[in-house]
Amino acid sequence: MLLITCTQLLDLRSLLVAIIIFKGLDPEFKMYDKVSVKINCDPRIPAMEIKEKNEIMFSYDVSFVESDIKWPSRWDIYLEAGDQSHVHWFSIMNSLMIVTILAGIILIILFRTVRRDLMRYENVQQTQEEISGWKLLSGDVFRAPTNPDILCVMVGDGVQILAMGVITILFAAIGFMSPSSRGALINGMLFFYVALGFAGGYVSTKLYRTINNGRFRGWVLVSLKTSFFFTGIAFVDIIMLNFLLWGSQSSGALPLSSFGTLLLLWSCVSTPLTLVGSYFGARSDLIRYPTKPGQIPRDIPSQNYPSWMWIIGAGAIPFATLFMELFFIMSSFWHGQAHYVFGFLFIVMVLLVLVCAEISLVLTYIEFCAEDWQWWWRSFFASGSVAIYILIYSVLYLVVDLQSLSGPVSAWLYIGYSLLIAFAVFLATGAIGFLSSFCFVYYLFSSVKQD
Repeated sequence: MLLITCTQLLDLRSLLVAIIIFKGLDPEFKMYDKVSVKINCDPRIPAMEIKEKNEIMFSYDVSFVESDIKWPSRWDIYLEAGDQSHVHWFSIMNSLMIVTILAGIILIILFRTVRRDLMRYENVQQTQEEISGWKLLSGDVFRAPTNPDILCVMVGDGVQILAMGVITILFAAIGFMSPSSRGALINGMLFFYVALGFAGGYVSTKLYRTINNGRFRGWVLVSLKTSFFFTGIAFVDIIMLNFLLWGSQSSGALPLSSFGTLLLLWSCVSTPLTLVGSYFGARSDLIRYPTKPGQIPRDIPSQNYPSWMWIIGAGAIPFATLFMELFFIMSSFWHGQAHYVFGFLFIVMVLLVLVCAEISLVLTYIEFCAEDWQWWWRSFFASGSVAIYILIYSVLYLVVDLQSLSGPVSAWLYIGYSLLIAFAVFLATGAIGFLSSFCFVYYLFSSVKQD
């Protein structure tokens, strides 16, 4: 037995009638079917009696109330941090303070040690046998690494991704890309990534010529690899995830027209801009090494700890920089909320760049002190290893906080996007570490008087 007030019986009755009957009252009734019974409701009657297998009519009343909220501020209620805003701000400020102090300590120790070594090497008369440490590596430190083409491509793509991220977050912090404008952030990221193909091509080609002692031949192939490396991997990943959505008949699948648009942007805009940037990079002034590599590579002494331990451990400090911000971003993104603290996100990203540069620089100097001159790839992996921690955290977040995902398709989508994001972070942070180490090595050996 059910009592319903008569004022509730107005217009939108078919949907709710269908839902109730579909639950078991009438199997023959289909959703959204029209109800043929005409209802004459007397508002003086307070309630009506509903029996089993009788048609039930539901409706609703709408009343409009004038508000003092301005139209540009209509999204503020959804974009506020909520009751835990003080926790959010306190956690971010605490992380920023700790990482800033740590970065200052690293810089002080590093530059004091380097200055002391330079004074000892330049002011004290020593024989060749007495010399030890990084000065012995002057004939090997600029020796070309293994697979230099791949390194140049990864550095170029990393610079392109990093520049895209910094500019996008900066514009969002200013207010040009608000979450209230649906799709503005994604469209901005795509636009900046495509336009910054010029920067990726320039960096990869200039580095290619530097490593190969000014060789001009082969820069076109390096430029094409730069254009196709990350973009191709991302495109394949999105297609595979889209097949899952198509198979599950999800409305979230990208239509074929969107794939056609992405292909046109890739082939007609991004690749030509990468080639143009590579052309200017190939025609730019060559970076001359302060020391020339010797004919025979120097033997590397046995190390107390394997290099992969240093690399994996180095990624923990940059991850501590973005841990809390990563938590709030994932909580907002995967729980259907809007992340709107782009100002703090920009500060955290700038701090992440500084910490990645410093940690890679310190690890490079430690390797030089151990007379290990193979620094090219390690400087890239040292700061890029923060992606390992991001990927591990993403898996833990899936297991602990996203238990309500509906089915394996949602889990695979989460894993696919997490892998793509982690790979993009790996390239961006790895490029930061490599370029900072390259500048440090260049100026370090430029300041030493060569015998």
